[in-house]
Amino acid sequence: MRPSLLALALTFSCRNAPIDDGATFGRFTQVKTFFTSVFVAETTEGVLLVDAGFSKAARPIESHLESRDLTLSDVTDILLTHGHTDHVRGLGSFPNARIWAHEDEVDHIVAEAPEGTEVTDTGVDGDRIWFGDLEVAFFHVPGHTSGNLTLLADDVLVLGDSAMSFKDGTVGPAPERYSDHPGRAEAELLALRDRLLDQNTSLTAVVFAHSEGLLDPTPFWDMNP
Repeated sequence: MRPSLLALALTFSCRNAPIDDGATFGRFTQVKTFFTSVFVAETTEGVLLVDAGFSKAARPIESHLESRDLTLSDVTDILLTHGHTDHVRGLGSFPNARIWAHEDEVDHIVAEAPEGTEVTDTGVDGDRIWFGDLEVAFFHVPGHTSGNLTLLADDVLVLGDSAMSFKDGTVGPAPERYSDHPGRAEAELLALRDRLLDQNTSLTAVVFAHSEGLLDPTPFWDMNP
């Protein structure tokens, strides 16, 4: 049985490095919605979000956009890392947004999101898609869910629930009880790290849905769960 949202919030507050609401990482701003995060980037086409957050009315995102003289209608694309409720509950608040996900996650998202939600576009591992002047690379990292994604844009690795930063300065996978297949989630996370190392990928930051982002990616490169 999936843990309650209260249990999730208590777990993340006890172990994880706390979310730094409003922190910036390259083109992305981390916006806190209860105990999870949405990452917001402005492009030449409009506004891109990674995930839609826990707030059904998207109030925290709306407040951030208003500070930039933007509205919820300016959001053109929402890239979903996965379909858990705290990442998709706000999807009904963006009237003009295309909704992107991994093809294996579509059914999960539709089941968890507000009624009437439609995933308009799908991607797979290795896709590189331009959103205005921002190129985003898709990495399939299954285990947390079957279609779990990590995204790379502007040298920022957006890990969603694939990993978390902890108060002791380390990085590791989500707690086992929150993943569908925790052993696979850990193995796929390490495989992603090794793949990026093999490709000599330059990272200026690694960021997470439920914890503080890191401007120094060393703890991600040094992961040893």
